[in-house]
Amino acid sequence: MSHNQPHHFSNKFKLDMNRQPTRSSDRTSLRFVLPGLVFGVLLMFIGAFELFNGFRHVKTDFDTLIAEGDIVEYQPLVSPVFFDVVFILIGLGMVAAAILSYLRYRKIGYDGKNITIVNRSGWGNKNTLVENIKNYQGVRLRIDMVQLGLMTSNRYIVELYHKDPAKIIPLYISLSGSNVRRIWEEYARAFKLPALINTDEGLVSRDVKNLNKSVKILAELGYVIDNYDSFEPLPDNIAYARKKDKIVLKVRKVIWDAYNILAWIAIFIIGTAVLIGAFNFEQMRPKLVTPGFMALQLAALGIIIAAVFVLFRKEKLVIKKHKIVHTHKYMLFSTKHDEIPKDKIEMVDVTENPVTGRYFVSLISDDKTITFGRKLPKEDLRWVKKFLIHMIIR
Repeated sequence: MSHNQPHHFSNKFKLDMNRQPTRSSDRTSLRFVLPGLVFGVLLMFIGAFELFNGFRHVKTDFDTLIAEGDIVEYQPLVSPVFFDVVFILIGLGMVAAAILSYLRYRKIGYDGKNITIVNRSGWGNKNTLVENIKNYQGVRLRIDMVQLGLMTSNRYIVELYHKDPAKIIPLYISLSGSNVRRIWEEYARAFKLPALINTDEGLVSRDVKNLNKSVKILAELGYVIDNYDSFEPLPDNIAYARKKDKIVLKVRKVIWDAYNILAWIAIFIIGTAVLIGAFNFEQMRPKLVTPGFMALQLAALGIIIAAVFVLFRKEKLVIKKHKIVHTHKYMLFSTKHDEIPKDKIEMVDVTENPVTGRYFVSLISDDKTITFGRKLPKEDLRWVKKFLIHMIIR
């Protein structure tokens, strides 16, 4: 990683600058902890139920008709107890991780002169840092990726940037890109600091006075240059289609990464639980409420189907005369994710995803954000950036 990327706990956070001194707490929301707790407890229950013969074969009248000496008992290569213990340990780990993530926090205070940071670990240890606002280099906007169960989502972060990662603090965090550029600008003005963003060219400083100008206006002022070359080869990972009233750019194929692998592991675990429950329904029925068990099975099956659809999703940018539309192409259908009018787009950049170390193209207006190609190589994204700027300002 080329830039300092601290870890923030919240998915929804705001440091209120309308009053001073001001304080806020950065910690994991309980609603994001509960799914891990519930799923962990479920895995522990399944493992314990199986371990204590909950799923073992129940002797029937048919069994008594067969002499014990006539059948060779099947001996599996791996004892079923091993899988029972694995389920229990995974569930226990998920429960412990969820509890520790909720107990840790970072309290942030600002009195108009100094930033005070109180860090608390999941084990209860605390430390306090105090830093003068003059020692901060700027207000940085960045977009990272957060895992929400089997799904991933963009997380939009505005933060005070310092060379020491321990002193970088969040100012605003949201899973929605709505108004994030305007909020970035407001914090930069409030602290009287430059606006910063991580791009493929490094940490770049933006003049605050130009943050509310569109790409078209910035091109007229000479801050944005159209260097698109129509004879430059099309990137291998990008498909281009010229239609009657629009141009479509899309990612040719699904690109796998560590998050996809984790999602497949989770799908396998959930699927295994569903199959075990289905094949041992008769043995479990006396111990479970049937409607509730069936609802749990159906919910797990629904999660698996939805996750598979998301894992094979492809992105498309539809460039029309006056706007750019971001769509998601699934196996059986497409959905419109967002759209921005061309004359409202204030930034087109190749920006960094600090979680994966990969880059993506960002199109940002005052109230909306579109991200595209977060798994593509930088060279392909640079071509997309040049093409989009050309289509916006021509």
